[in-house]
Parts: sequence; C-alpha cells; structure tokens
Amino acid sequence: MDRRKTLKTILGGAVGTAFIGGSVGCNPDNPAPVSATEAETEGYGLRTAYEAEREEQLRSERFFSDHETETLVVLGNIIIPDVEESGFSELCEFMAKDQPAAHATRLRGGLAWLNAESSRRFEGKPFTELDDDQRIELVDEIAYPDPEAKTQSAGVRFFNFARYMAMTCYYTSRQGINDLGYVGNQANVWDGPPQEVLDKHGLAYDPKWLPLYVDQSKRAEQVQWDEQGNIINT
Repeated sequence: MDRRKTLKTILGGAVGTAFIGGSVGCNPDNPAPVSATEAETEGYGLRTAYEAEREEQLRSERFFSDHETETLVVLGNIIIPDVEESGFSELCEFMAKDQPAAHATRLRGGLAWLNAESSRRFEGKPFTELDDDQRIELVDEIAYPDPEAKTQSAGVRFFNFARYMAMTCYYTSRQGINDLGYVGNQANVWDGPPQEVLDKHGLAYDPKWLPLYVDQSKRAEQVQWDEQGNIINT
C-alpha cells in the first residue's frame, strides 16, 4: 500500500470514529468506488479506474484560498518544523475535497477562527502577518489548554485536529519514517551460536558447510540444487 492509500485509510477511519457522529460517504452524489475486481487496476496498490479518475478530478479542483493555504503552511510549520516539506497543506487540501464531511468545515472553520482571533488581539492582523512571538502566544493557548476544563473552545478543538493532521502527514512521509528509525521487516544478520556455546555442548560446525550457511557476504545468494538434491553453488 502506497502513502496515498495509507493516508486515506488512516484519516478516513480515525476521523470517522473520533470526530463524526454519523456516517461519512453515504452521499448519493458520491458513490462508493467499485472494487478492484470490477474495473481495471491502474498503478501501484491495485488502484481501480474509478479511483484514478476521481483522484484526477479532485486534484483539478481548488478548495482553500491562497490565504487559507498560507495560513495552513504557517500553522503546520509551528506544529512540526518544516512539515510543509512533507506536503501538509497539500494533504489538507486533498482530504477536504476527498472527505468533505470529515475535513472541509473543520479545517476551513478552524482557519477562520484562527484569523478572527488573531485580528481581535493584534490590531486587525491575520495570523500570517503576526511576528513569531505573537503567533506562539496565540498557539500556546490552544495547544496547551486547561486539562480540567469540562469543554474545550473551538480554537482548542481546531488545533487538536490540525496537530493530528500534521502528525499524520509527517510520520507517513519518508523523513518522518526515517526520524522514527523504522526500517520495516528486514532479515537479521545471524552468524550462528557463539563459539563458547558450541564449546560448552561439545559441538562444532562442519568445515564443509560453514562457509555456505554462515558467510554473510553470501546472504543475498539463493541456494541451488542439482537433480539429485546436491547443492551446486558454493
């Protein structure tokens, strides 16, 4: 599964259960995609023809204004420095169009709140025109709210969602995966039992087979046999 499918699965599932009371994707104007067995697949990850066509359509449309996008970039890079290099604003744009019931109003409304609050506090300035100290002053209040408060403000709810989107974006990118040190499933390097263990049990490798099975320089080679079952590549 590629990053595009992973992001849609994570965001669609998590947001659907954590943030939405009803069902997402029951709009008759937005039918469910056909299965991979009902249409020709395209590209990596068994993409159906419907999926490829729909993605092309979504990418041809525009949801956020230039100012909204700029605000997302500034806020995202406060949450995680340089997260925009991982495509944060692009992810928000795509998800707002792909799953509008889950993302569109939440993101656009949150950006409107952020700019309105910025204007109220700082002489009519939008968030993007604040200096660094002013931005952090505003963000700190919604990033670290009173944990004992019975209800959270609209700003806090928006920031929690924006942070979730930024974390999802970053830690599914190559840079984020590298920062985690995640290497996936890889074969272990094993050179056999330690010599002291062999000595303790009175065991030893057969010199004939030792270079075939313990020589790590040959770990990528596949063993081959002749018709009688004898190993022929040494």
